[in-house]
Amino acid sequence: MKRGKSLAKPEKTRGFLLLGFAFAFIVSSGPVALALDPLGPPTASQKPGQFLVGLEYSKSSTDLQLNSGKWIETYYSSINDSGEAISLSLSDFERTNTYVNIEYGADYNWDIFVRMASTEAEYGDSLRQQGESFVSDAGPMIGGGVRAIFLQESYIEIGGIAQVNWARYSGTLNSPLWDVPHFVETDLMEVQLAVGATYKWIEGIWVYGGPFIHFVSGEFTDTYVSEASTGGSLISEYTWDIEQDSMYGGYIGTQVELSRDCYLNLEYQMTPSASALGASFVLGF
Repeated sequence: MKRGKSLAKPEKTRGFLLLGFAFAFIVSSGPVALALDPLGPPTASQKPGQFLVGLEYSKSSTDLQLNSGKWIETYYSSINDSGEAISLSLSDFERTNTYVNIEYGADYNWDIFVRMASTEAEYGDSLRQQGESFVSDAGPMIGGGVRAIFLQESYIEIGGIAQVNWARYSGTLNSPLWDVPHFVETDLMEVQLAVGATYKWIEGIWVYGGPFIHFVSGEFTDTYVSEASTGGSLISEYTWDIEQDSMYGGYIGTQVELSRDCYLNLEYQMTPSASALGASFVLGF
């Protein structure tokens, strides 16, 4: 998107105040709840060969359905017993992500980007409801995607975004009712497809939004060690598939030009059952 010069100071100041009120309303409206990543404007904004580097932050939570479970118990490396595990619901899986995003203008009509993050997760007393709590170690998240313009007019652009990411969360799940803690590992793969419009509100400020669809899949593993009645250790491993139904939702955001090729994005996403809030600071060169 072509970036122009700033308007008079009073008009831009009014825009910043309105954005501040909107952001305060979003933050005070309640806890966020959905494992979504920032989308950004649904348009290719970089010139061919131009790079953009961004710092992004999001804090969210989600409810995960653990299905098709199975368990296996080993004793001295031999299978002692096995079977099917009941399906479970993991509520309020909260995660905090800090990203570095690198975007490249491949053409006037589309950009490509990669995203790397340090991510952490936590939840409490929601899996087995035995007073347990979980805090993960800092883990990796990697992803990427494409932005494209479908239609461009003087003050509005119609475009789309496709992005995918993978993350791993591992750590100790503990409860005062257990003799030993459990080691838990969660792998999540997410795909998000969105279309939308980007509108130039005033010089230096754009608003954007549209519908999206979100897919989540992965695997959840819970392992713990107990003492066998005959001596020695029994290792029990429970594994479930994470298979969420596709979720439809919408997003709205704003991009503010702080200086030449330097922007701040604020964004809110919502589905019928959840919502998420994200922010990013981007610099082009």
